Amino acid sequence: MPRLPVTTERLALFGTLLATFGELHPLCDHWVQGSKTASRKRLYGEDLVHADGTPAAQGSTRPAMTTSTLGRRAVACHVASYTAVQLGATIAITRAFGYRVTPAALLAGAAINASTHTAIDRGALLLWNPGELHRMRDPYKANAAGLREV
Repeated sequence: MPRLPVTTERLALFGTLLATFGELHPLCDHWVQGSKTASRKRLYGEDLVHADGTPAAQGSTRPAMTTSTLGRRAVACHVASYTAVQLGATIAITRAFGYRVTPAALLAGAAINASTHTAIDRGALLLWNPGELHRMRDPYKANAAGLREV
Protein backbone atom coordinates (compact mmCIF):
# COMPACT_ATOMS: atom_id res chain seq x y z
CA MET A 1 0.00 0.00 0.00
CA PRO A 2 1.50 3.38 -0.95
CA ARG A 3 2.32 5.78 1.84
CA LEU A 4 0.18 8.93 2.17
CA PRO A 5 1.75 12.35 1.65
CA VAL A 6 3.35 13.81 4.79
CA THR A 7 0.83 16.67 4.90
CA THR A 8 -2.06 14.21 4.89
CA GLU A 9 -0.48 12.14 7.66
CA ARG A 10 0.13 15.21 9.80
CA LEU A 11 -3.42 16.46 9.30
CA ALA A 12 -4.76 13.03 10.26
CA LEU A 13 -2.60 13.02 13.40
CA PHE A 14 -3.74 16.56 14.24
CA GLY A 15 -7.39 15.56 13.82
CA THR A 16 -6.92 12.47 15.95
CA LEU A 17 -5.21 14.40 18.73
CA LEU A 18 -7.84 17.15 18.58
CA ALA A 19 -10.65 14.62 18.92
CA THR A 20 -8.81 12.85 21.74
CA PHE A 21 -8.24 16.07 23.66
CA GLY A 22 -11.89 16.99 23.17
CA GLU A 23 -12.91 13.73 24.81
CA LEU A 24 -10.25 13.87 27.51
CA HIS A 25 -11.30 17.29 28.76
CA PRO A 26 -14.65 16.17 30.22
CA LEU A 27 -12.97 13.06 31.66
CA CYS A 28 -10.37 15.19 33.42
CA ASP A 29 -12.90 17.81 34.54
CA HIS A 30 -15.38 15.29 35.96
CA TRP A 31 -13.34 12.28 37.05
CA VAL A 32 -9.69 13.26 37.55
CA GLN A 33 -10.44 16.60 39.21
CA GLY A 34 -12.09 16.35 42.59
CA SER A 35 -15.17 18.35 43.53
CA LYS A 36 -13.25 20.39 46.10
CA THR A 37 -10.66 21.38 43.52
CA ALA A 38 -13.39 22.33 41.06
CA SER A 39 -15.18 24.51 43.60
CA ARG A 40 -12.00 26.28 44.73
CA LYS A 41 -10.45 27.11 41.33
CA ARG A 42 -11.97 30.59 41.18
CA LEU A 43 -11.58 31.64 44.79
CA TYR A 44 -10.22 35.15 45.25
CA GLY A 45 -9.72 37.30 48.29
CA GLU A 46 -7.45 38.20 51.15
CA ASP A 47 -9.35 36.30 53.85
CA LEU A 48 -7.25 33.73 55.68
CA VAL A 49 -8.29 30.11 55.29
CA HIS A 50 -6.82 26.71 56.03
CA ALA A 51 -5.86 24.22 53.30
CA ASP A 52 -9.28 22.55 53.65
CA GLY A 53 -11.04 25.86 52.91
CA THR A 54 -12.31 26.56 56.41
CA PRO A 55 -11.81 30.11 57.73
CA ALA A 56 -8.72 30.55 59.87
CA ALA A 57 -9.49 31.73 63.37
CA GLN A 58 -7.39 34.41 65.02
CA GLY A 59 -4.44 32.74 66.78
CA SER A 60 -4.93 29.39 65.03
CA THR A 61 -1.86 27.15 65.09
CA ARG A 62 -2.75 25.47 61.79
CA PRO A 63 -1.07 26.89 58.68
CA ALA A 64 -3.22 29.45 56.88
CA MET A 65 -3.20 31.12 53.46
CA THR A 66 -5.25 33.70 51.63
CA THR A 67 -8.32 32.64 49.69
CA SER A 68 -6.54 33.62 46.46
CA THR A 69 -3.64 31.31 47.29
CA LEU A 70 -6.07 28.45 47.87
CA GLY A 71 -7.65 29.14 44.46
CA ARG A 72 -4.27 29.21 42.75
CA ARG A 73 -3.31 25.90 44.40
CA ALA A 74 -6.55 24.28 43.28
CA VAL A 75 -6.09 25.39 39.68
CA ALA A 76 -2.45 24.26 39.70
CA CYS A 77 -3.48 20.82 40.97
CA HIS A 78 -6.16 20.47 38.30
CA VAL A 79 -3.95 21.67 35.45
CA ALA A 80 -1.10 19.38 36.52
CA SER A 81 -3.34 16.31 36.53
CA TYR A 82 -4.98 17.30 33.25
CA THR A 83 -1.61 17.91 31.59
CA ALA A 84 -0.29 14.55 32.79
CA VAL A 85 -3.31 12.70 31.34
CA GLN A 86 -3.04 14.66 28.09
CA LEU A 87 0.69 13.96 27.76
CA GLY A 88 0.11 10.25 28.33
CA ALA A 89 -2.60 10.18 25.66
CA THR A 90 -0.41 12.12 23.23
CA ILE A 91 2.48 9.71 23.64
CA ALA A 92 0.19 6.69 23.29
CA ILE A 93 -1.48 7.97 20.14
CA THR A 94 1.66 9.18 18.41
CA ARG A 95 3.41 5.88 19.12
CA ALA A 96 0.40 3.91 17.90
CA PHE A 97 0.63 5.80 14.60
CA GLY A 98 4.38 5.28 14.40
CA TYR A 99 5.43 8.85 15.20
CA ARG A 100 8.16 9.77 17.62
CA VAL A 101 7.57 13.29 18.89
CA THR A 102 10.61 14.91 20.46
CA PRO A 103 10.44 15.61 24.19
CA ALA A 104 10.98 19.31 23.49
CA ALA A 105 7.92 19.42 21.23
CA LEU A 106 5.82 17.50 23.78
CA LEU A 107 6.85 19.80 26.60
CA ALA A 108 6.32 22.94 24.52
CA GLY A 109 2.80 21.82 23.61
CA ALA A 110 2.06 20.86 27.21
CA ALA A 111 3.35 24.21 28.50
CA ILE A 112 1.22 26.20 26.05
CA ASN A 113 -1.86 24.13 26.87
CA ALA A 114 -1.26 24.30 30.62
CA SER A 115 -0.82 28.09 30.60
CA THR A 116 -3.99 28.72 28.59
CA HIS A 117 -5.92 26.17 30.65
CA THR A 118 -4.77 27.88 33.85
CA ALA A 119 -5.81 31.31 32.62
CA ILE A 120 -9.25 30.09 31.55
CA ASP A 121 -9.96 27.94 34.62
CA ARG A 122 -8.76 30.58 37.06
CA GLY A 123 -11.07 33.07 35.40
CA ALA A 124 -8.96 36.15 36.08
CA LEU A 125 -9.32 37.30 32.49
CA LEU A 126 -13.09 37.30 32.87
CA LEU A 127 -13.36 39.15 36.16
CA TRP A 128 -13.58 42.55 34.51
CA ASN A 129 -17.14 41.76 33.36
CA PRO A 130 -19.20 39.97 36.04
CA GLY A 131 -22.20 39.81 33.70
CA GLU A 132 -20.29 37.52 31.38
CA LEU A 133 -19.30 35.31 34.32
CA HIS A 134 -22.96 35.01 35.29
CA ARG A 135 -23.87 33.93 31.76
CA MET A 136 -21.02 31.43 31.74
CA ARG A 137 -22.13 29.87 35.01
CA ASP A 138 -25.78 29.53 34.06
CA PRO A 139 -26.40 29.89 30.31
CA TYR A 140 -30.00 28.67 30.64
CA LYS A 141 -30.97 31.54 32.95
CA ALA A 142 -29.18 34.05 30.75
CA ASN A 143 -31.04 32.84 27.67
CA ALA A 144 -34.34 32.50 29.50
CA ALA A 145 -34.04 36.05 30.86
CA GLY A 146 -33.60 37.30 27.33
CA LEU A 147 -36.65 35.37 26.18
CA ARG A 148 -38.84 36.76 28.97
CA GLU A 149 -37.98 40.33 27.99
CA VAL A 150 -39.29 39.86 24.44
